[in-house]
Amino acid sequence: MLRHVLLPLLLCLALPASALAQSYNVEAGPIWNNADAQNKCPGVCSGLGANWNGQWHTTKQGQMSVCSCEKASPGRNIEAGPIWNNADAQNKCPGVCYGNGLSWSGQWHTTIQGQMSVCECR
Repeated sequence: MLRHVLLPLLLCLALPASALAQSYNVEAGPIWNNADAQNKCPGVCSGLGANWNGQWHTTKQGQMSVCSCEKASPGRNIEAGPIWNNADAQNKCPGVCYGNGLSWSGQWHTTIQGQMSVCECR
């Protein structure tokens, strides 16, 4: 009996935090590229009380794309050195978060201008 309870619990603990988060797709109109997704998806998801998880895809060419949103949960800020812009964050933050056993929420901010920024990880 105890084995039936412990095995599922151990499997859940072995999964990364991102595997436990529930994501869902939200229509966002056409998204033309990653830069366009960076501009549209955070607002689409936050309007529903969620965070963009960095994923998106086109469902109808030239007409409709979806942003992958996750229910908002408290994040953990991890220092990442200076981040200069959203493109730089896209390159740095996923690795910073993954290296700490977490996934990037898509959010970041500068704490010391030109010296330090943080990535929000879950």
